[in-house]
Amino acid sequence: MTSTATLGRRAPEQRRAAVVAAARELFLANGVEATSVDAIARRAGVAKGTVYLSFPAKQHLVHAIEEEFDALILDRLHTATDTAPPDAATAAAAWCVALVEVSLENLEVHDFLFYGRTARVAERTVDATLSADLAGLLRDRGVTDAEEVAVFLIGGVTALADLAILRQDDDRAGLLGMVERFVTAAVGT
Repeated sequence: MTSTATLGRRAPEQRRAAVVAAARELFLANGVEATSVDAIARRAGVAKGTVYLSFPAKQHLVHAIEEEFDALILDRLHTATDTAPPDAATAAAAWCVALVEVSLENLEVHDFLFYGRTARVAERTVDATLSADLAGLLRDRGVTDAEEVAVFLIGGVTALADLAILRQDDDRAGLLGMVERFVTAAVGT
């Protein structure tokens, strides 16, 4: 176990990251309402006041978890498309496949944000971020109506992933192949 003196020497960004990680673990296990700030502070190894310095309310912690999730998704999407061929269909397919992969790999956080009590606000924020990102990718590759195509693709891709989850279909390779085929057909070459 780390001593209190060692914990106090962490940089502010390290303490903040520890608080967010602790909140994420506890919120996923117990829910936001059932998780106390005391429990978050204990799990993070910080004083209760340290939690309140950065996060005046638990909803601010939910927002921080959402920001980390958004950043993780965008990083994966950009990594997938940085090496994609320049044509719109292949690039969009790589983007959508990466979206499904990262969503499935982080299903607990995804479901917490999108199907929990904070879902409506979180989903609107993430949808706008993802739609703008994919629309930019499509626009850069000459797709007309890029915003509309992006919204269409994201809705379809996430619905396919949700359907596979509901069916408890563990054929990830089959799902990703289907996403790639559908996106490629939708965007065209």
